Amino acid sequence: MRSIRKRVAVFLALCATLAVAACASDPKPEPPTSLKSITPVVETSRQWSKKTDYVGRGRFEPYVDADQVVVATRDGAVSSFDPTDGSRQWRVDVKSSLGSGVGGDASKVYVSTTNGVIIALEASTGDELWRVNSSSEVLVPVISRFNTVIVRSADGRVLALEPDNGAERWSVSNTPPALTLNGYSKPLVVDGGVLVALDDGRLLALSLDTGREIWESVISIPSGRSEVERLVDIDADVLVDNAGIYVANYQGRLARLEPGRGQIQWAVPMSTTAGFTLFQNTLVVVTDNNTIRAIDKENGQDLWTNDVFEGRTLGTPAVTDTGDIVVGDVEGYLHVLSMSDGSVIGRSRVSDAAIRSRPQLLDSTLYVQTGDGVIAALRILR
Repeated sequence: MRSIRKRVAVFLALCATLAVAACASDPKPEPPTSLKSITPVVETSRQWSKKTDYVGRGRFEPYVDADQVVVATRDGAVSSFDPTDGSRQWRVDVKSSLGSGVGGDASKVYVSTTNGVIIALEASTGDELWRVNSSSEVLVPVISRFNTVIVRSADGRVLALEPDNGAERWSVSNTPPALTLNGYSKPLVVDGGVLVALDDGRLLALSLDTGREIWESVISIPSGRSEVERLVDIDADVLVDNAGIYVANYQGRLARLEPGRGQIQWAVPMSTTAGFTLFQNTLVVVTDNNTIRAIDKENGQDLWTNDVFEGRTLGTPAVTDTGDIVVGDVEGYLHVLSMSDGSVIGRSRVSDAAIRSRPQLLDSTLYVQTGDGVIAALRILR
């Protein structure tokens, strides 16, 4: 119920801010900008595709490893496909409405229901192993790494579970602001710690063993006269490499942090909910006005900008092992951009529905899940 109240509050506040005359009725959406013709430099080759069902409002993305591609849909269906040819390996119905897609590891995969129940399934068969209750709806995939299962609930709670039986190891509660966006940032598990991005613009580093806070860093301080102006949610996934931690938020900043104490090394103004990707020395960010910006990870300086996707509601970007940028849009197109200058060098339509989640990469193959439940495997050919 609290989640529903929050969504209603966000809708009403945004309507007031934008001076929408008839807030009670759904405004007619603006059509996305027409795509400009391109001369393809690369070919996007579809290896296989399957149709499942509608995925819902949470983060529905596939879990991919060498043995399978596992996807979930809003109606409770969880399916495993062979990553090479798309043949179905198993399908189960958990008989509950799901709030987000699939997390997992080599032995188990995890889904979560709209009422906050975490379900563990045997990875090879789909057989149910256990169920445990979280404190509220879970809108991001469950994380499993270093023999620990990490759950982030919509009410701000972070829960660590034992993978064998779902027993609670520890939990940490953070009260979100009264008005928030989606809360779609996944916790990031690193060796010995968990990085948790919060709806109030803070990033926490917690001990993986105990949940004890190691450090806290404020990425943005809420400012402005209205609650909407004060939104600073960190909805983008946090990324790390051997040089630092990278984080970006809504109406805030893109920043690089020093891992040991969380001190900000540089920060530049930025607003993103879709997120960013990292390749070598470049951060590629999809901003909230659908501009794609390349940023030097060493100093935060702009390298190039692509602004041809106005109104196309871009999803979370990914990068191939050869350095090509891939990003989906609201009409189900997957766009390929050059890392060197941001030019569009390829395009393929996967479905008629939006591609919001980050394409998953395995062995030079991209696995994409769309809003209407299409799961597709594609390769970028030069």
